[in-house]
Amino acid sequence: MSAPTGALWRARTGLVLEAAGAVATVGPVLAVIEVCRELLDGDPDGGRIGRLVLVVAAAAVIGFVAQLVGRVLSKEAGARTQDALLLAVTGRLRGARAARPLHAAWTEHGTTLGRDIVSTGVMVGRAGSELLSSILVFVLSIGYLFWVDWLMALITLAPILLGFAVFGFISARFFREMASDYAESISGIDAVRPTVGLAHRINPAGTRAHTAAATRRSAARLADVTDEFSAFFRVRIGSLLGGRALAEIAFSPLTVLAFVLCGGALLTRSESLAPADLIPFLLVGAGLAAPLLAITYFVEELGEGKKASARLRQFAAGSVPPAAAGAGTADTADGVAPEAEPVPGPALELPERGVLTVVATTDAGADSVIDRLLADTPAERLAAVEADPAVVLGPIGAYITADRTDGSAAEAERAARTAGCHDAIAALPRGYDAIVGSEAPQSYPELQRLALARLLAGDREVVLLDERAFPGSPDTVRAAVAELRDRAAVVVVATGPPAVVDGALVVTEAGKVVASGTYAELTGPGSPYAGLLAPLGGPRRAADPVALSTGSAGSPAFQEVPR
Repeated sequence: MSAPTGALWRARTGLVLEAAGAVATVGPVLAVIEVCRELLDGDPDGGRIGRLVLVVAAAAVIGFVAQLVGRVLSKEAGARTQDALLLAVTGRLRGARAARPLHAAWTEHGTTLGRDIVSTGVMVGRAGSELLSSILVFVLSIGYLFWVDWLMALITLAPILLGFAVFGFISARFFREMASDYAESISGIDAVRPTVGLAHRINPAGTRAHTAAATRRSAARLADVTDEFSAFFRVRIGSLLGGRALAEIAFSPLTVLAFVLCGGALLTRSESLAPADLIPFLLVGAGLAAPLLAITYFVEELGEGKKASARLRQFAAGSVPPAAAGAGTADTADGVAPEAEPVPGPALELPERGVLTVVATTDAGADSVIDRLLADTPAERLAAVEADPAVVLGPIGAYITADRTDGSAAEAERAARTAGCHDAIAALPRGYDAIVGSEAPQSYPELQRLALARLLAGDREVVLLDERAFPGSPDTVRAAVAELRDRAAVVVVATGPPAVVDGALVVTEAGKVVASGTYAELTGPGSPYAGLLAPLGGPRRAADPVALSTGSAGSPAFQEVPR
């Protein structure tokens, strides 16, 4: 992914301006301290005090303007970076031939894409400039203290450096011990699993009693091992938290002030330091821990942003992961036979316009039909809503009209009304401009309805509708088919009584078409498929509008991509 248009110069300019603003912000503070030192001196220099006051005023104005403009530019750079990443990842996701490889790709990358987009935007828009500003503030403050008196500066820094050294030592020891002891403790838990010898497994006599006794012994031993592991973990975590508490006490403002007062009293009594020279150390020294803590925080944020950016670039430019692309080629070195190759779906003869309903006897059969259709149809001609959760990114309106070059707000609303999700979208504060994942959390049914709205707003020649994506809502499928049948070849896939029966209908089993005809022909007297194709018992339930929520009881598991 190349740098987004306008983001690079904004990020660099914002970085420079925020750095200049940080320097200009430190300047007035140091100038005020110098004024105080001059006034406490026995012979104050009026001219120098006047010059310092002018410096304070000018630096304050310059710092404020520079930081304001820099912050605006940095924020804009971060927003543009997030938008560019969102477009790149969306293009990758929408280019996937099926949802199953897409979800395998999510698992392969082990990340939530939306969170990575946010982390990268934060890195560009805030972390880099804040880190540089914190470093400059700390360096300038330390430099000023050393300029006043180097020995007193060392005394001021002593508790801060001591705190970081203590925490660094305890953290290093913690991770070193965890690297070896943790694996040993976990293996101890793993070793107490109940085992039954081969003789007892093949000899029915006494097997049940022996197995029960072995299980009881293992359960008792497991309780002891678990208690040992808990004690081990409490000790390790306690040492880490204790070290952190000691570090925070060491570089707290009160500790620094205590060091400054004690060290300053000794140096003042020995006439190595003027009493007025204690003011910079009392005012600046007490706040030295703040930029140091900010540096550690933004270093971590910058590191997370770099990792997120690398993952996003790999994902946006990469291909389907091997886990998804090479299914069925598992390694057999461990003696475990690979899973059987899925049965290829049948080749379907699609109408130029109209409806073809495919009823598979199993879910695996339906999947094979869908896979074959996706493989045989060019991506630019096909639009699909499958049973796997749809991938919905960005503003709702832009998502719905993404497959049309002339998409409009009116078109998005029309498609959403047909898909049954307009009322829920209109209830959002920003309506069709709401961002999915942050302003509009989606449950599984809502994601599928948005995907259906996008399909209805598109202009693809072949349309695939998986009825499993709309459980309990056959009217939603019928309404979509009624709109699409005159302008596209609509393929409806079902695993039971189909919602759409007015058109060509085929039945598939084990990757083959075993029957075809009209609904009346296939459900007539003596038909072996009447039970499979019979209407659902009772009246068909109309689709109720869904409300935007964070989940839906009984919905399949899914992954959202928040922005």
